[in-house]
Amino acid sequence: MKKSFSLALTKRLIIGIVTIVLVLTAGCSFKDAQFPGEEEETSTDQRAKLTLAVQSSEELKVIESLIEQFNSSHPATYVEVVNLPRDRYDQTLNMQMTSDEGPDVFQIGTGWLTPYIYKNWLLDLSEFISQKELQAFPGWTLDYTKDNDHFYAIPSGMMTLRLIYNKELLARAGYDPEHPPSTLQELKSYANKISQAGTGYQKYGFALPAGEDWAGFQQALEIANTYSGVNYYDFAKGKYDFMVYRTWFQAMLDMKQQGGLFPGETSLKSDTALTQFAEGNIGMMYVTNRDFVMLSQMKSFQFPWGLAMPPLLTPSDTGQGALMIYPESPFAINAYTKHKPEAVELWKFLHSAEYLGTLYKLGGAIPTLEGITNDPQYQPVQPQFNAFLPSKEESAYPKEPKFILQNIQTPFSPKDLGDTSRMKAYRDIMQGILSPAEILNNLTMQYNISLDDAVLRNLINYNDYVKPQFDPRNPLKKRQ
Repeated sequence: MKKSFSLALTKRLIIGIVTIVLVLTAGCSFKDAQFPGEEEETSTDQRAKLTLAVQSSEELKVIESLIEQFNSSHPATYVEVVNLPRDRYDQTLNMQMTSDEGPDVFQIGTGWLTPYIYKNWLLDLSEFISQKELQAFPGWTLDYTKDNDHFYAIPSGMMTLRLIYNKELLARAGYDPEHPPSTLQELKSYANKISQAGTGYQKYGFALPAGEDWAGFQQALEIANTYSGVNYYDFAKGKYDFMVYRTWFQAMLDMKQQGGLFPGETSLKSDTALTQFAEGNIGMMYVTNRDFVMLSQMKSFQFPWGLAMPPLLTPSDTGQGALMIYPESPFAINAYTKHKPEAVELWKFLHSAEYLGTLYKLGGAIPTLEGITNDPQYQPVQPQFNAFLPSKEESAYPKEPKFILQNIQTPFSPKDLGDTSRMKAYRDIMQGILSPAEILNNLTMQYNISLDDAVLRNLINYNDYVKPQFDPRNPLKKRQ
C-alpha cells in the first residue's frame, strides 16, 4: 500500500497506536491487543493468526466463547478477539488502518463505511460470497454497501427503540399505568407530575442520558422522531434541516426547568440512567434492545413496567413515519490481510445462524439473517425481548451523505467529523448556551455548505442521496 506519511511520522504513529490499544485493553478478559504478524515472528506455530476487532458490549464473553468454538473447528486458524471501548472504537481503528496495522476483520461504524471503501481498505466480498449465501439476508442489508455488483459489508444485526416506563410511578402521578404517553406534550406532562409526586423521594419523570451522544441524542432525538416522519436529512430534497427538532428541544428544556428531567442530564451516562430506572427512581426513558439486556442483568424489578413505541411530536403525526431500525456496525475484512481465505471463512462464521442465533438467544443484536427469530432453538432467554422485534411500523432507512464539515463561523467549535459537531450543538442547546432556533439554524447552514463543498469536490456522488419520491412512511419504497 502506498505510504502517505514520512517514515519518521509513521514510526511515531505506530508507537502511539500500540500504546493506546494496550491501555484500552488493559484489565479486560481478552489477551492484550497484538497486531497481525507480531506473534508469528516469535512463534513456531504455523496456524494462520487473525485479529478480530469488536466494540465493547454486554455480549463480549459470548463472542469470545463462539470464537473459541471457531478456533476448535478450524485447527489451521487462530482468531484473537481484540476488545476496544465503544466510545473510542472509530478513533483507534482509524489510527490502525492509517498506519497499515489494522485488524484482519473488524466492525466498522456505519458513518465510516464510505470513506473506507473510497480508500480501498475493505475487501470486495462479491468475489467470495455466493448468491445462495446472500439470499438469506433482506434486500436492504445487501444494498447497504453495494456499488454495481460489488459489496463490502452486510449489517448482520439491528437495533430497535422503545419507551420503557414504570407503571407504579405513572399511577402515583394520577395516570392510567396501562396508557403511557403517546405524544411529546403528554410525555412532558407525565414527567413533570411524576417528579412532583416523587418530591422528597428522589423520583423523576424522565431520563435523558445526554452525557453520551448515542443514548442522549441519536436514539432519543434522531431515531425516536422518525416515528413522526421527522429526520434532519431530507432525502426528497437532498438538504439538511435541523429546525425540525426545535419542538423536541423546547419540550426537553421545559421539563428541565419544571423538574421533569432527571438532574444533570448533560453529564448523565446511559448505565447510570438504566441503574436508576431499575431501582425505581425514573418513570420513563428510551431504551434499545441492547439497553434492555443490561436492565435484565440488573436486580429484578420490584415494580410493574411496560414498553411502548416512542411518543409522537404531535397527535397529527400518527402514521407519518416509520420508526428507524438502526443497523449494527457490520463486519468487514481488511483488504490487506495476509490471510484472505481464512478471513473470509471467519466473516462467514460471523454471519452464520450459529453465531447470530446464539447472540440473539442471549440478548445480543437482533439478527437480520432470516429465520432465526422464528427458530425455537434460538428463542431469547430474557422475558419480553420479543417486544423489540421490528413491526410493520418500523423500517431501515437509506444512508445519508457522510463528509468532513467545513470550519465556518458558528457559535460552537466544529470538529472534523460531522457527528461530533452535531452532538456538541445538541448539548449546547441543553446547556442553554444559545436558543434552540439559533443553534439549529447555524447547524443547518454548516451542514448544507459542507455538503455543497463535498459535491463540488467530487467527494460524494450527490445523486446517490437524493430520492425525490422518498416516503418517510416507507423509506425503502417496499418492505424487504
